Amino acid sequence: MGTPEALRGVVRGLHHVAIVVPSIADARPSYEGLGMTAGEPEYVADQKVNVLVCMAGDQRIELVEPAADDSPVTSFLAKRGGGLHHLAFRVDDVAQAIETLMARGLRMIDEAPRPGAHGTRIAFVHPKATGGVLMELVEEPAGH
Repeated sequence: MGTPEALRGVVRGLHHVAIVVPSIADARPSYEGLGMTAGEPEYVADQKVNVLVCMAGDQRIELVEPAADDSPVTSFLAKRGGGLHHLAFRVDDVAQAIETLMARGLRMIDEAPRPGAHGTRIAFVHPKATGGVLMELVEEPAGH
C-alpha cells in the first residue's frame, strides 16, 4: 500500500475537507457561527450534489448535500448520517496525477478527470488504496 510514498510528488497540499450534511441550509449557520465565511451553494451535476465552501482563513471546509436520490452521497448519508466524507488535495495536473498514481499501483475510482465545483477538474482515489480514506485530487482552473 505505502500511501505516503505513493502520493509523494503528486499532491501540493490540502485543498479542502468535505463533510456530508443532510441540508446545507440547516448546517450553514453552525459553520458561520464558528466564524467561517461562506459563499453561495453550487450544484455539481456530475455528482448530483450541492456544495458550499466555508472558509476559515485560508482553510476550506466543503459542505456537501445530495441533490438527488441517486447521488453518490445519498447512501453515505443514509448509512452514516453525514460527517467527514473525503480529504481533497491540490494537484497541478489531475490527468497526470491519475496516470502517476495508477503507475504506482494505486486504485482509482476515476481513471479520467471529471468536472468538479468552481471550474475545477477532479478525480477520486479509491479508499482501499489509501487506508480507508476517500481522497480527491483537485486541479484549480487557470489563474487560481
